[in-house]
Amino acid sequence: MLYTQKSGLKISRLGLGTWAMGAGKDWGPADKNDCIGAIHAALDAGVNLIDTAPIYGNFRSELIVGEAIKGERDKVVLATKCGLQPGQRAVRFDLSPKAVRAEIEASLKRLDTDYIDIYFIHWPDRNTPLADTLSEFEKIKREGKIRLCGVCNFSLSQLKEACEITDISFVQNEFSLLKNEQSKEIIAFCGQNDKTFMAYGVLGGGILSGKYKKEPCLPKYSVKSFFYKFYKGAAFEKARQAAELLSQAAQKYNGDPAQAALNYALAQKGVDIALFGARNPRQALQNARAADWSFNPKELEFLNERYA
Repeated sequence: MLYTQKSGLKISRLGLGTWAMGAGKDWGPADKNDCIGAIHAALDAGVNLIDTAPIYGNFRSELIVGEAIKGERDKVVLATKCGLQPGQRAVRFDLSPKAVRAEIEASLKRLDTDYIDIYFIHWPDRNTPLADTLSEFEKIKREGKIRLCGVCNFSLSQLKEACEITDISFVQNEFSLLKNEQSKEIIAFCGQNDKTFMAYGVLGGGILSGKYKKEPCLPKYSVKSFFYKFYKGAAFEKARQAAELLSQAAQKYNGDPAQAALNYALAQKGVDIALFGARNPRQALQNARAADWSFNPKELEFLNERYA
């Protein structure tokens, strides 16, 4: 397994994202025991970063992670988030100090731990001054309940503002072979300012695994309908061709397209960590094997020429 110590923590360059473990409307059914098995399989394979959030399945993901790491907390770099809350019709954004305080206390209970290694703002909240939010982060950090601070889904200007207020160690944004142009400035900023960049969505919500050979019929509330917009029309055809290309490129390494997508992300200058999803032990082990091989420079150049 590959590791980075850029943040001061020894963290595997592959991390397990647990959004899909929340199941529900977003992702469909996910067996709890299979999810716990996936977390154990990832840890056994050397993946020590587990990333979750309260909004994933309305707290289900955090509860599963908390149960899975019981007795193994010292082996885990644990990341969770705040700022998104379930509403009757849509997600609510709330980064007020009062909400942040309530969220960290609730997450600690669900995760059955005394501290969070990396605490993220999940999405910006235009109704709360960033200074107010990060002031509460600093208080919680002084109390020993979080070790390091991070932000997700921030623009470059928002990231710069946050860094002027407090020490931001991690930045988590979407990045993949299909969506790489939007994060280039942020990745460059992280490299220049000693921030650890963590890529999510590296498999495009699963489409770069090569699973889909024809355009799927998806439920209205599926993540693949509203968040990862690669599943319809011309976008789907481009993604399908990208998955085929990754599959062909991975064959000489006895790899698969999902491993190739992860390899592509990790090979990009400035990308420190790539997250993958898994809902059973087989998926976790298969994705973790992406650390066993890597593309050569010519292969990466070819992929970048086709999709960058």
